[in-house]
Amino acid sequence: MINKDELLSKIRELSSSMDQIEGQIAAITKEIEDKRNALGEVRRSLAEIRSQIDGVRAKFQKIREDLNQLRARRQEIIDSIRRAKSQILELNMEAQRHREKLDAYRKALSAINEYVGGRPLDKEKMKMLAERLEYYFETSPTDPEWERQFIKTISEIEEELNLADSLEKLRSHIQEIRNRLDELRKRKDEIRQNIANLVSSLNSVKEEIARLKKEREEAYRQLTELKKKREELKQARDELKKAIVDLAVKRKGLRAQLAQLRDELNKYTILLKAADLSERYKNAVEVQNAKRESLRARAEEIYQKLLRGERLTHEEMKVLAEAGYLAEE
Repeated sequence: MINKDELLSKIRELSSSMDQIEGQIAAITKEIEDKRNALGEVRRSLAEIRSQIDGVRAKFQKIREDLNQLRARRQEIIDSIRRAKSQILELNMEAQRHREKLDAYRKALSAINEYVGGRPLDKEKMKMLAERLEYYFETSPTDPEWERQFIKTISEIEEELNLADSLEKLRSHIQEIRNRLDELRKRKDEIRQNIANLVSSLNSVKEEIARLKKEREEAYRQLTELKKKREELKQARDELKKAIVDLAVKRKGLRAQLAQLRDELNKYTILLKAADLSERYKNAVEVQNAKRESLRARAEEIYQKLLRGERLTHEEMKVLAEAGYLAEE
């Protein structure tokens, strides 16, 4: 049978081991709780980073759309400038044609002026003179020489009338061309001003595109940094989750050990209680035996006294009865 001291020593050893394991379990539980809190913080940070990434991506998309619109606007302006320059080129070509005509008309006008000697031609007076001469010719007597001279004079007047008409037409054409050239100059000035406005708008669009490109680069830099931070947080999250799982497995193992030690402690506690009961029973038996032996010895003395014929007291009679002497008697 196991010695009681050995049982007590074993129980103390088991209790000490259980205390150590319970301490380890408590420490691991606290560490798990700390890591769970840290995991919660990491998850909150990760959610915030993801929200920031979504915000930067939305900004990035908005910049891309704005750039596409600005590029389309830039191309529209460039096309408008090209069309305006093409219009100026067409107007220049038209102006050149008009200048060539103007030069020809001026030369014709100069030639006619030179032909008439630079004197002014009064068209109305010459027309009236020609009409009077024709009337006079029709109503005057016929003289062949005079008629030839007269017809020559009328022919010269008609020639001058034709020249006057030519001069008038030339001057009219020249003025029309000048007016058209003035219109062309005004139109070109308007187009040039429009081109200047378009160039100003184009420069503004280019500046806005440059600004948005810088903003896009900054957004890309932010996105890269946020993605890097996200990966770091995901790695930290995974490490914490793995650490929590590892600690939980370790704690489970310790709890299994603790349960095993508790079962063993219960077993030894039961054995100790059994040893205590056995010891108490043994002591009780020994006490009972000692009492019986003492009673027997006392009864033997009283019995010898009875045999000698001595008078016995009531108490002595009870001792004899308890010891069984009276029954034998």
